[in-house]
Amino acid sequence: MEPRPPMENDANAATAEELEQQAADVYVERALHGPVFRMAYEHVHTYCELFYLRSGTCTYTVNKAQWHLEAGDIFIVAPGAPHSTRYEGKTSCERIIVFCMPEVILPLLPEAAEDLHGVLERSGKVILNADSRRAVDAMISNMLLENDLPQRFSEDILKLESLHLLLLLLRDGIFSYETMSDKEGYSADIERALKYIALNYPQPLTLEEVADHCNLSATYFSRKFKLITGQTFKEHLNYIRLRQAKQMLCTTDNTVTKIAMLCGFGSSNYFKDVFKADVGISPREYRKKIRAARPPSPAHRLIQKKSGSTPAGALPFFVHFTRTARIYQKCG
Repeated sequence: MEPRPPMENDANAATAEELEQQAADVYVERALHGPVFRMAYEHVHTYCELFYLRSGTCTYTVNKAQWHLEAGDIFIVAPGAPHSTRYEGKTSCERIIVFCMPEVILPLLPEAAEDLHGVLERSGKVILNADSRRAVDAMISNMLLENDLPQRFSEDILKLESLHLLLLLLRDGIFSYETMSDKEGYSADIERALKYIALNYPQPLTLEEVADHCNLSATYFSRKFKLITGQTFKEHLNYIRLRQAKQMLCTTDNTVTKIAMLCGFGSSNYFKDVFKADVGISPREYRKKIRAARPPSPAHRLIQKKSGSTPAGALPFFVHFTRTARIYQKCG
């Protein structure tokens, strides 16, 4: 298998038509764009596109709707959705795109196929917390290396890493189309608030602080937040904190008190009250129940089905994949 040249600039970035002709089921492309660059045409393709902006800012237009992206943002473009990009600002922008075929990726984990199909069939922005952003950046960097310097098993690893990436987004991401109502539409102010909450939920956030971050009065922000998201500020903040707490209960041995502090609840008693009101059982009972019901490793099933053994040097990836799949199944 011949190495593919990395795509470092505008000139050698593939067109949509060229990518349609790629034989690979998963393809990863990196490009650097100058301070002002616009893809001159709106285009569509039959595969799913995961657009990751590593640095800079840009305006992403999908189905005639415009989205402002900043460094660390991810946008999923559904197959068949017309889209284009305009890069802006005073500095260059680096973006990495993962192209994948849903019909190839989804059968790899049938128990998650329905949820993943729901993610891939709608275009939208994904908001991530700081830890998830770092994990996504490392994962996409590894995928780019596998793509540009392919070795034995690279194609299979790219498929599994695409699945891993999608599971992580499904588990940790806040999807714009789920959070913002179709009736009220997109709001840049509320998206900014959602991102601020996702990045700062461990801190003692107040409605006034987030409203000030969005340059809105507290009263107007509170009313607009509920109108757009269907949740009060406090309800959404607790939702984000509870989701993180559930993952920690599944994957760490931290005490309930420590998890309460790490997730921003302020006290273990308040955490226990909020948790039980939402889940129906205490955090301790939830952890015990989840650990007692852990399923066989999806990664091992995939490996055995493919070759009967684990490829040399591939264990760390499969370990991470297994953890993500387990957490998705039990803590999603």
